[in-house]
Amino acid sequence: RLIAIDWLGMGRSSRCPFPKSAIVDKMLVEENNLEKSGAGTDKKKNKYSGKAPSKDETAAVHEGENFFLDAFEIWRQKLGLEKFILIGHSLGGYLASAYALSRPELIQRLILLSPVGVPPMPPNFQENFAEKAKENWKLRTAKWLWETSTPQQLLRNAGWLGIGRWLTSKVIGTRFQHLNLGKDEIAAISGYLHSISILPRSGEDSLNTILKFGAWARLPLAPRFKAQLKVPTAFIYGEIDWMDPVPARFLKDDAKIGHLISNVYVIPDGGHHMYLENPMGTNPVLQKEIRLGLVEVGNATVERRRQVGNTYDNGVETE
Repeated sequence: RLIAIDWLGMGRSSRCPFPKSAIVDKMLVEENNLEKSGAGTDKKKNKYSGKAPSKDETAAVHEGENFFLDAFEIWRQKLGLEKFILIGHSLGGYLASAYALSRPELIQRLILLSPVGVPPMPPNFQENFAEKAKENWKLRTAKWLWETSTPQQLLRNAGWLGIGRWLTSKVIGTRFQHLNLGKDEIAAISGYLHSISILPRSGEDSLNTILKFGAWARLPLAPRFKAQLKVPTAFIYGEIDWMDPVPARFLKDDAKIGHLISNVYVIPDGGHHMYLENPMGTNPVLQKEIRLGLVEVGNATVERRRQVGNTYDNGVETE
């Protein structure tokens, strides 16, 4: 069976408040780093003091991840899932990876479609950006919005002006104009996205906790994979994706875990949403990886039955 879910606080799932202690406060993190280095702080008043944010970046990220993973684990237990293939896209790919690293005994195969947060931030990224931003107000504004708001909140604010639905339609029409979508298709997609975006804030508040500006993970997956990966994993990217497949290829070439990376696929004419932009190219790849996982599930089941031989008789479970 195939089960498709929205993570807690996302899509049409419940909108539980995101824990305030998991909100990364940039100022407090910098202050904490200064304290650890012995450089002291300037005692400047923290503008986020009302949020009780975390000054421990790593702890905040783990708490932010667990907001989703703990709920997923409860859901898994309720359904009685013991061994399954886990597929995630973008931030969902990041969270699926975090879950697979923490519960590898449950995952038969991990399939990641353009996952965010794989490579570490380049060493000079922040310095180079700061230099460019001095002369570019748009870059400064983009960074400020990332650290203080969310795309969903901007839509909620636009709702006060009565342009939220219109703005969503414009963005969708522009983003996917190369697909020549009809008016009814654009209306259906934008209507759904607008309806879930204006729901109460919840999981969206994890964005600045898990990711720094530029969508660089605070705890990138590549080093975590090298240290902890134990399940077969496939990566799927679009040819014109804003996520780069190169870090995944480095993992495939890694001496320690390379044998667990089944493949790194690049879908022709696909972008970040390759399943929508080129479904005829994406679906066969997904089907291939799912079949491989199902074969592995079947083999594992046979092996478990062999190990408890007196419980089974010719492959048929008996009392």
